[in-house]
Amino acid sequence: MKKSLLVYDGSNALFRAAVEAATSRSDEVVAARWDSEPVQAFLEAQFDARPFAFILVEGDSVHVGEETVGRVLDRMGLADPVVDGLQRAYGIGGVPFGRLLHGRTVADLDGTFPLSEEAAAHLVGLREVREIPVEDAPAEES
Repeated sequence: MKKSLLVYDGSNALFRAAVEAATSRSDEVVAARWDSEPVQAFLEAQFDARPFAFILVEGDSVHVGEETVGRVLDRMGLADPVVDGLQRAYGIGGVPFGRLLHGRTVADLDGTFPLSEEAAAHLVGLREVREIPVEDAPAEES
């Protein structure tokens, strides 16, 4: 069985901790930072662009935005009304929240898309990611 891949913004300790909580209970989901070179290559192959978005790849499907939020929260075992409410909140607040906390606008891209063959080739290594550093790495001294 292919592992699912969760693409997230790793520039913030809060988001790294949230993704760690969402993936730590499952050996079926691995996480990779949006800004990593392998993820950027995957995005370019899948979308012919590099959309800044919360993405979950399951099997041969790529879920983006609200759909990812719903699927991740379902995996965590949250009640349907909570999942529905948080999906709606993401849809309403994602753009301003993205600008405020991420420093960039979240892509206007939601739903489920078929995984392209070219993008699938980039997933082999990405699905092997094992850990999420919750704290920023110390700055290197010159």
